[in-house]
Amino acid sequence: MTRRAEGGRAGRGTGWRLTLGGVMLAVTSCGVIPTPPVALPDVTLDLPASAAAQGRVIYLRQDALAGASLPSALQRLSLTGRATYRANGGTLRQVGVYVRSSLNDLPGTCTSLGAVVACEAAGEAAQAVGTLPLTPGVGVNFALSGAALDTAARGGHGYFGVRAVEGDSLAGEQVGLTDLQARARF
Repeated sequence: MTRRAEGGRAGRGTGWRLTLGGVMLAVTSCGVIPTPPVALPDVTLDLPASAAAQGRVIYLRQDALAGASLPSALQRLSLTGRATYRANGGTLRQVGVYVRSSLNDLPGTCTSLGAVVACEAAGEAAQAVGTLPLTPGVGVNFALSGAALDTAARGGHGYFGVRAVEGDSLAGEQVGLTDLQARARF
């Protein structure tokens, strides 16, 4: 009888270990273990005049993620920092942010315009990674994330695009992205 009781306890203890192991496996496979933040260099986004952009997403031919690749085991990349609108008479309050891992082989809804690529906003939904709230001359905290950012980071190349959401920008204005940190999850 003593053996049975001990055997019963051992069986329950093993079950708990297996259940805890299963929970840990499920937790890690869901991408909930964050990695330490990685500092990235500052990025300056030159803004086109909103009137000239005509509601399109304007991508800069500037690789903001040049060579910074994300191991394939990591997912759910988030990019945080501070956005400062360097206004010169514009009234921009918010921009949508998009990212592409390449500016080659673009869909027919995109047009190369020399230093920039302009794409119809309706065709860029999959590239959207968030919005930046803007206040002229003031650094505002932001966070960007999404599948397009994961793809760009895994490939080691990221070309940011912007679209005016609220207000208007004038030619020569910029958005500076500073204190950039990337975090991912297992």
